[in-house]
Amino acid sequence: MSSSIAHEDQESGSPETDSDQGGNTDERRSRWRRIADVVIAPPTFGGLVMALIFGWQSFAPTLMPRTALVQGAICAISITMGYAVGTVLGRLVRYLLKSTNRSISHGSWRKARIVLATVAGIATVVGVVMWLAWQNRQRDLLGMDHLGPANIIVVIIAGVVLTAILFVIGRLIGAAVRSLDRWLNKRIPRIISVTITVIVVSVVANYALRDVAFSHFTVWADTTFGEKDASIDKTLTPPESPTVSGSPDSLVTWESLGMQGRAFVADVTTREQLADYWGEDATFTDPVRAYVGVGDGDMVDNAKTAVAELDRAGGFDRGVLVVATATGSGWIDPDAARAIEMMHKGDTAIVTLQYSFLPSWISFLVGLDQSAEAGTDLFNAVSDHWSQLPPDQRPKLIVFGLSLGSYGAESAFAGVNAETSLANVMARTDGVLLAGPTNFNPMHEQLVAGRDKGSSVWLPVFGEQEDVVFITRDPSQNVPDEPETWPLVYVQHTSDPVTHWGFNWLWSPSGWNETPRGFDVPNTGTWFPFVTWTQGVFDLMAGFSAPPGFGHDYRLDYVNAWSRVVPPDDWSTTERDRLMKYLNED
Repeated sequence: MSSSIAHEDQESGSPETDSDQGGNTDERRSRWRRIADVVIAPPTFGGLVMALIFGWQSFAPTLMPRTALVQGAICAISITMGYAVGTVLGRLVRYLLKSTNRSISHGSWRKARIVLATVAGIATVVGVVMWLAWQNRQRDLLGMDHLGPANIIVVIIAGVVLTAILFVIGRLIGAAVRSLDRWLNKRIPRIISVTITVIVVSVVANYALRDVAFSHFTVWADTTFGEKDASIDKTLTPPESPTVSGSPDSLVTWESLGMQGRAFVADVTTREQLADYWGEDATFTDPVRAYVGVGDGDMVDNAKTAVAELDRAGGFDRGVLVVATATGSGWIDPDAARAIEMMHKGDTAIVTLQYSFLPSWISFLVGLDQSAEAGTDLFNAVSDHWSQLPPDQRPKLIVFGLSLGSYGAESAFAGVNAETSLANVMARTDGVLLAGPTNFNPMHEQLVAGRDKGSSVWLPVFGEQEDVVFITRDPSQNVPDEPETWPLVYVQHTSDPVTHWGFNWLWSPSGWNETPRGFDVPNTGTWFPFVTWTQGVFDLMAGFSAPPGFGHDYRLDYVNAWSRVVPPDDWSTTERDRLMKYLNED
């Protein structure tokens, strides 16, 4: 009997085990087949309609010119979002038709799809051709080289490939959510299952984005940029002048300054540079540059160290003292520093401290409060020391900030409204210069919101323009001759996405595309929900590499701006123009 059983097992090949393996194999095949069915299922009609509309809108120009790859990415993101919106709307329409016992015939659906495919083909060809023409006209406004016709092919290929990738990812996520919803619906009442599905999806999405993706991103950023900040650039020579941080006489070491701090102090304007412009017979003073790196102390301690370093270097003995809030990485625009040092023949001091080593766009995401804290603590510490000096021995106390640094600089003065903020500026400083302000700057928001009726977002007019003036590079702008200087000066380019982009672009038009527009902004751009916001995100990245004088590059503006805030005695427009030409050629 046992022999018979053994023979049966041998012939059957252990039927129990083979059955399990075969079942597992079939199950795996079935699972992959279901996944494949989800991916290759015909697209919804409503999704295709909205994808076409969103994709067409993505070709419109905004604040910055785009490359073909960037346009392909914007197309893909816009099409995917449009498809999702259209699919949801399509299901709502089908539900309404079903609830009213109505339907659309198969023949009508077939004709509609043929028409849609024809329109989509024509729209794609016309859209990319118009995109190229629009982009080249915009590039003319910024003095950039044209894109060639081959870029049309790049847009199409990049758009198709990226759309396919996003489409597959979206369908897989959607299928997973629907599977969860169906599984719950079989076990509990519908209203409860839907609620649980929404909660589960929200919790998983929050965990995946915040606790996994964002957490890993911040760890990567801290590690990567921390190492970069600590690395020593061998091409930089540590300063020897006692008026500069990192020198042998300094309270802070060269190594502690961080990458941007070392670059800042090593680039201080020299007597040779001053003599080259002003002549050998002119009287010069060695400029002071005081800088404190992130270090191990808190912001208040670092601010106190910065004041001590500033005092040691002779900063309170100079004619002009600039409290500068750095950008996220600790960067101070060298063109801004050079301009005021050359203008005042070196009789200046600039003090700042580093609050982060991350690029500004990352600092904006993870450390916006740090910029505000640094700007407030540093100014308060400097102001406390400055106010103890005899009034006739105090330097002019000036505040400066660029980009995220302007956000931090404003924080020391922002009040409950624009009038209060301006009063704080006039009471506590001798002038404030803010370049490329972000869309989230507290004072800037107050002033733009309270601007005179009829003035634009990109060129606001506030009151009689006696306390604040906004300067652009628009050749048609007439800056008032009186007063000669202002307590608060903003320099903002009409094409700068850092100043104009905001989350509200998702649901409402921005002021930059109202008529009239800035001289370097195309008239053909239109606002469209989500799409314009996505274009703005890519504009932000492009703005940092814009040609000088456009986007977020302010190197050409500083001489004119400083002349409106803290000009030297007997300063003239002729001298201003001569220095502008000298520095721009340099």
